[in-house]
Amino acid sequence: MSEIGQTYHAFWASLLPQSNRQTGFSLRSPTRRSSVEFCRVGLCFHYRLEYDTPNALVECALLRSDGEQIYHSLVRRRKQINDAFGGSLLWRRDAHSSQHPWPYHGIACPSLRELVHESWSAVQSQMIDAMVRLERAVAPYLQRWLEED
Repeated sequence: MSEIGQTYHAFWASLLPQSNRQTGFSLRSPTRRSSVEFCRVGLCFHYRLEYDTPNALVECALLRSDGEQIYHSLVRRRKQINDAFGGSLLWRRDAHSSQHPWPYHGIACPSLRELVHESWSAVQSQMIDAMVRLERAVAPYLQRWLEED
């Protein structure tokens, strides 16, 4: 395994148990990539931290054929979602496909390469807090689609 892969694996391995205790979903295994995700019926929540680019992200992705419809439903409730989140989420459509839009939130931090191991816990706490708030803000508006499962 590459050094970068080992670093990602260690970072996610220490984040996941904490996240699983605080969120409504369970991320089972750490990856050797820049993100980990939980998906249910095409509704995905991602943690992302790039190796060479600063700032971590928490994201809600809509990876389904009716993603555009769900996105518009969420955008109509943007104010309520932002209020429930406790700040403004950024909304974008995936550059690769108009069917994969998502709201996301950035967390100021160095890239994983520059992030010293002793700082991991503090950054992970911020990421988990943002994910808990994102999940709670968005999930009520996704229930209709979650019930299709």
